Amino acid sequence: MKAWILNQAGGPENFELQEIDRPIAQAGEALVKVKAIGINRHDVMSRNSLKPDASLEDRVIGIEIAGEVVDIHTDGTESSHVAIGDHVAGIITHGAYAEYARIPLSRAMIFPKDTPFTTAAAIPEAFMTAYQTMYWIGDLHQGERILVHSAGSSVGTAAIQLANHLSKAEIFATAGRQDKLDLAKELGAQTTINYKEENFADVISEATGKRGVDVILDFIGASYANKNASAIGQDGCWVLIGVLGGTVVPDFDMGQLLFKRVKLQGTLLSPRSDDYKARLVADVNKEVVPLIADGTIQPVIDTVIAFDRLPEAHEYMEANKNLGKIIISLED
Repeated sequence: MKAWILNQAGGPENFELQEIDRPIAQAGEALVKVKAIGINRHDVMSRNSLKPDASLEDRVIGIEIAGEVVDIHTDGTESSHVAIGDHVAGIITHGAYAEYARIPLSRAMIFPKDTPFTTAAAIPEAFMTAYQTMYWIGDLHQGERILVHSAGSSVGTAAIQLANHLSKAEIFATAGRQDKLDLAKELGAQTTINYKEENFADVISEATGKRGVDVILDFIGASYANKNASAIGQDGCWVLIGVLGGTVVPDFDMGQLLFKRVKLQGTLLSPRSDDYKARLVADVNKEVVPLIADGTIQPVIDTVIAFDRLPEAHEYMEANKNLGKIIISLED
């Protein structure tokens, strides 16, 4: 099969398209003929941090796939909910940048066969992260208020849609470009804020009568810390998903968190255990996939790039040009 091999850590120029052996499904896994790949920030981190002694298997990076099941290897003790011929998508440990990939059966999300593979590939990382952070960690309830930063990102657009359709939440969304704010409004955010022009904490204070929001999804970190502390409400949950704005806050009053009884929790989905991911997939299959299948919600896809041009997708992501998901297609 063809696969993009990362020769060494560094820029996208270190990818090389090679012919390698097709992987073999192990016990509890399915082998998927990959039809589409989701590009994620995690991929860029993996590319930049590849160890010099990495195995060939580890040099095929990427974690998000969609495709058709061509083989299944159960452990012999129970039947699988996945069958050969099913169209699936999901998160894998590595190996997405190839024509075939292995996926644990417990992580496979089954989609109707009329769902485009490019759509399916845009769902696992964004919607699993959004669901996990808002409901498993943030404990967002019906009608509560939520602040979603990076509203134009794939996770941000997923979070806005889920908060709108699952919780009827009052949604505040921030971004630095008008097209991203317009999209956030279209997806269900009632209040959009250009962080370059307005202080989002002041806007939220005025809009909520100084009560603040119940949940914050924070991709930014240090540069937003003081404003987030001001914007969060009593007994609120501040979920740290990323640190695009730095990791060190020189002057921070932790008393704000103490007196408001705020829960501040950091999280990354990729390092979670297989059991954790399996349980999360089960919830997303139940709560989210039906809404995607009937068209109620949809992933926002910025661009689709052919498999043989995959390195260009990394350049595009690092230039921060995308509004939504970048997808690699292996279909003709």
